[in-house]
Amino acid sequence: MKIILLMLSLASFNVLAESYSMRDCMILPITDTAGNSLGYTVYNKLERDIKELGWCRYKSSSEVIGIFSKYRDRLPEYLKNENVLKTVADRLQVGTIIRVSLKYEVDKLQIDLDIIGENGKDILMSEKTIINSIDADLAANTINNWLELYETTIPYDGKVIGVLGDQVTFSVVKSKPLNIGQEFRIKRLKAKKRHPLLKKIVEWDSVVMAKGKVFNLSRGQALGVIKTYMSESKPKAGDWIKLDEFVAQKGGLSSRYNQIEQNSFGRLGDLGLSFVLASHTTSTNAVTGNNKLNGLVYGITAEVEAWITRNYLVIGEFGMRVGNLESSSGDPSQDSSGQSMLNYKLGGGYKFLPMGFFYGPQVNLYAGYANYSYQLDTSANDGFSTNSFSGIMIGVGGSIPLQKGIRVFGSGELMPFADFEDDEGVYGSANSVSSMAFKIGAQYLWSPSMRLMGTFEVINNSAKTNGSNSEVGYSDNNFKLGAVFSF
Repeated sequence: MKIILLMLSLASFNVLAESYSMRDCMILPITDTAGNSLGYTVYNKLERDIKELGWCRYKSSSEVIGIFSKYRDRLPEYLKNENVLKTVADRLQVGTIIRVSLKYEVDKLQIDLDIIGENGKDILMSEKTIINSIDADLAANTINNWLELYETTIPYDGKVIGVLGDQVTFSVVKSKPLNIGQEFRIKRLKAKKRHPLLKKIVEWDSVVMAKGKVFNLSRGQALGVIKTYMSESKPKAGDWIKLDEFVAQKGGLSSRYNQIEQNSFGRLGDLGLSFVLASHTTSTNAVTGNNKLNGLVYGITAEVEAWITRNYLVIGEFGMRVGNLESSSGDPSQDSSGQSMLNYKLGGGYKFLPMGFFYGPQVNLYAGYANYSYQLDTSANDGFSTNSFSGIMIGVGGSIPLQKGIRVFGSGELMPFADFEDDEGVYGSANSVSSMAFKIGAQYLWSPSMRLMGTFEVINNSAKTNGSNSEVGYSDNNFKLGAVFSF
């Protein structure tokens, strides 16, 4: 019954099965024959050492340990159950499960190590020894030596995350020296051979799919270009990456991955600067009737996107436009007006990267504060004045490569509970306020640090009030040309 309860507890965390990397690892609770006191100490030492050495991306097992602790009386049994181990691998998305047990002898300690694959049954390594001391440090050092030996048997250095044309993004652990210009091979697993009695994996049968070179680096990932195809089948996500020994080219660009600062992501963000030409329309429902002014305005826009981590970002924008408007309908008392507009935004969000950090589709979900301020030559009867729209904005944006060097993007945002401020008291308090912005555009990779950008953007802000001037609206169709600079 308890094993059923355990499986149900773990299954609540289950995800769709897929092929996980042997360089994603976790440690099962370490059992011993003296109340797990020594096992707890050894566990902490192994966890610290694995994080420092960096031969795998360590996944904390704190969530599943909390569940295992409820079944302490039969824990060794459960830790040998293939279904339990597979469920743990699926939950933490790891391809290396480290299982250690300690058994007391007379003044001696027996150490058993099994390294198990993601399916819960493949034995990737199995070791056993007896040390002549009940010593946590000595036990941890012994296990660490085995783990270093295991690391050399992993048949790849990284795994392919995504492929776009001849470009490939792959993961790599921090212990692997990586250089711009370094060559690599893309391999695909064909079969794995098990020992007929021990179930231990004794051989990995793979085929080389392609060869390429690294041309960009980021923490935990690299971007390469395929130079030679070795098979009719194309590389795909999940294929293996095997790095060749790097030979520095005289005068070439080289940057060792393991010398990159831990909080560096290759780039910190983007700064976009654009010249704006806009068709602007102001419409009012005022004392003199329904009036409309329109005309061309021009200005500048600066936009910044800075990455706090690989997925979390900060966004900011500042824009300014000025121009002259002419009456296009109605019978306003003044037929023209100067117009100026300022806008700014500040917020943060999450960047979803289904194919890695460097390229492929990207989806941003973000929120923050936005403000749009408009100023016309004041005419109370016509409804022309100075006012602003502000509040919490929410938005979603995305981009996707169209072909090599060209990326299209778009976004939409709104202020669901916008405030309307009437600085000169022409309108009074607002009954309803609407604020929306949409844009679509494209970027062209001009150089590694600069992209040319063209954008079409629509901004609509309007308010209905309870005064004699009952409605005001502003609409902009913006055409932006500029550049994006990476920093």
